[in-house]
Amino acid sequence: MASSKAQRAAKGDAAPEACVADIDPKIEWLDGANTYVIRLNLPGFKKEDFKVQVDSGGRLTVRGERPAGYVRFHKAFQLPPTANPDGVARRFDGAVLSLTVPKQPATGKDMVVARLAEGKEWCAAAEGAAAASTWAEALGGKGQMVAAAVAGLALGAFLAHRLLNVTNS
Repeated sequence: MASSKAQRAAKGDAAPEACVADIDPKIEWLDGANTYVIRLNLPGFKKEDFKVQVDSGGRLTVRGERPAGYVRFHKAFQLPPTANPDGVARRFDGAVLSLTVPKQPATGKDMVVARLAEGKEWCAAAEGAAAASTWAEALGGKGQMVAAAVAGLALGAFLAHRLLNVTNS
């Protein structure tokens, strides 16, 4: 089925490029616990009027063209490294396009790094008051938890390596 623009062009009645209006839709970016949600306000558009793509570099692109009035838009977003670009879902309610991008699950290593960063921040804040001498002291009793997390990560890496060697032999 040809678009109305193509039908007009076939009749010799094509609208000049100057009559096309590029719009910049209002965008809302929400960072939830497990997902990112991007909302684009697109009144007057239909579900068939736009296209959503994600490339291998994690760039999410939304393009749309409304034949009535020759209105179009193009938006591109670089997804954060914590996003899972393979799970992008879209929903259009007649005026708002909602794109839901799941976050990748946090690994043990990410938790340890976050915990160390918290300890360093606390240590830096305490330095002005009467300073702990190391980040381990700043963690206090939580140092054992960090050590256990690091040990668990190392054990997991070791087991994964052994399993891959056994299955590839």
